[in-house]
Amino acid sequence: MRTFLLLAPYFAPQAAVGAYRWVKLARKLVPRGYRPAVLCATFPEDTQDPELLHALPSEVVTHDAYLDRRILAARDGLTALEKRLRGPAPDKKGPARPIEGLNPFRDLGDRCLLHGPHAAREAVALGRREGARAVVVSAGPFSCLPVAVHAARRLGLPLVLDFRDPWGLHESGAAPPQGAAERGRHHVVAALEHHILTRADHVVLNTRRALAAYQERYPFLAGKSSFVRNHFDASLYDPAPASPEPPARFTILHTGTLRAETRVDDIGQALRRIIDRDKLTPADLVLRQIGRATAFERAEVERMGLSDFVDFTPPIPQRALLGELRRAHVLLSMVDPRVVLRIAAKTYDYIASGMPIVSITENPEVDELLAHRPDNARIRPGDVDTLVASLGAHLERFRATRALPSPVPAPSEFSSETAADRFAAVLDGLLR
Repeated sequence: MRTFLLLAPYFAPQAAVGAYRWVKLARKLVPRGYRPAVLCATFPEDTQDPELLHALPSEVVTHDAYLDRRILAARDGLTALEKRLRGPAPDKKGPARPIEGLNPFRDLGDRCLLHGPHAAREAVALGRREGARAVVVSAGPFSCLPVAVHAARRLGLPLVLDFRDPWGLHESGAAPPQGAAERGRHHVVAALEHHILTRADHVVLNTRRALAAYQERYPFLAGKSSFVRNHFDASLYDPAPASPEPPARFTILHTGTLRAETRVDDIGQALRRIIDRDKLTPADLVLRQIGRATAFERAEVERMGLSDFVDFTPPIPQRALLGELRRAHVLLSMVDPRVVLRIAAKTYDYIASGMPIVSITENPEVDELLAHRPDNARIRPGDVDTLVASLGAHLERFRATRALPSPVPAPSEFSSETAADRFAAVLDGLLR
């Protein structure tokens, strides 16, 4: 079995979307002859799912030592001192802001940046100890990329960059920069990205459109880049009941974090129109939100008069997800219209369930993922009329049958087995 060093700040036991891609790949690469030795970075405040660790094969080595404990201790000490000096925090007026996603052009740093020198030493030591034959890095946070370049150079090993999200081509940088500081950050990101990409032996993107965009920006990637989609791992879910009890209400389900790029605007307007048109009550329809939501989203829901129609539920373990998906009539995904190179990772879990999907996105590549069900739909952000028509058709079917839709088989193209085959082929090409 061939070992590779995996730098993955997001990894088990973290219950974060950034961790799932490589937890699934690690599980499926072991039967294909590859053994990951993982250096990860779990912060004390991170939400954790210990079952993800238990789901890993015994061959996978997890070394949760990316973070410098001295820096963590200093951070905690400064936070405690600040609280003592400041006194009780004043009550905040108004709703909290939505959670902000990745924006490398607003802030060049990230939470792992200061831990880089320590992580670099740990990475080299782990690679030597485990006999690694390649270095793979799961980015972001993007501050881990220089750490991987350093480790690969010190160990004399080939380097594979796995971009879970675009960096220099992230949609937050699509608009012209405003002011000297932002122009400077654009320049720095572009220079760093070019420098690091030239040093990679292979670069992996997770959508076809991202791969094409990167090859256009950096022609030298044409011979050393590919795409490996995000994916579903059916064996990570608890078995769903063959015939679940159908909910009494028409149920629309959205999973994951509500944030600035997943606003409730479109779905809120659509629900308001359907409710008013059909004179529905909370006993007729519910939008279930399973995952994080701030006071901002709750206030938006209240402003639209939808509080009784929306059920906010805390995050659930990955193993329980399939059962929840199978108990909904429609699975909802939504992203900001600027997002054209990425695909929401939840889409692959939705596909695994076989249930109907409504995806609000500008990215036409999603059409490929929805082709397995004729009642799946991709709707462009802002097209509330089409969203109302699509949800209305599902609602009419529910009214006629009072039943859940029948799930369809999930295409193997989007499975972890297929993704692992493709990543193994990348490693095979470097380790001949």
